[in-house]
Amino acid sequence: ERWLAVLTAVAEAAKWTPRKSAANLSRARVVTGRGIALGTHLSSYGAAVAEIEVDRQTGAIVATKMYGALEAGQVVNPGIIESQITGMLIQAASRVLKEEVTFSATGVTSTDWASYPILRFGEAPDTTAVVVRRQDRPSTGAGEEAVAAAAAAIANAFFDATGARLQEFPMTPERVLAALKKDGRG
Repeated sequence: ERWLAVLTAVAEAAKWTPRKSAANLSRARVVTGRGIALGTHLSSYGAAVAEIEVDRQTGAIVATKMYGALEAGQVVNPGIIESQITGMLIQAASRVLKEEVTFSATGVTSTDWASYPILRFGEAPDTTAVVVRRQDRPSTGAGEEAVAAAAAAIANAFFDATGARLQEFPMTPERVLAALKKDGRG
């Protein structure tokens, strides 16, 4: 019941239309895809939809629009939870598309913002946050429940856009091009 509530809420916000994923593949240079997913962190319920663009020539992925829904039981201040959802969506996009800790034989080599890239303000997707209120349930907290859903939604959107699956994050241009080449879609 609670999973269905967040899935329905995010689908309605995104005007989701069910269809077979990767059914409308294109050979255009820039292709688009949508993905949907569920996720949790500890004890609340999250869902997300991601809309992305993939440049098949450069391997660049842009998350253009993300929707997130969270159900955490009784809600006291929905504005704070909306802000939390927005942060989760942007954080997930940054982690999935850019962030990666790198190592040498002696330790961590990603020690600054140049060697550990993050999503910049201009790269952040437009977001829509939906708080599913369950005033009849005890509050379970609004931590990071939509992060996993948002990451999976981006991965599902990539499959929808390209018909290829990525098995490693972040979804760097090099990994995207390798996945497209492997699947014969490059």
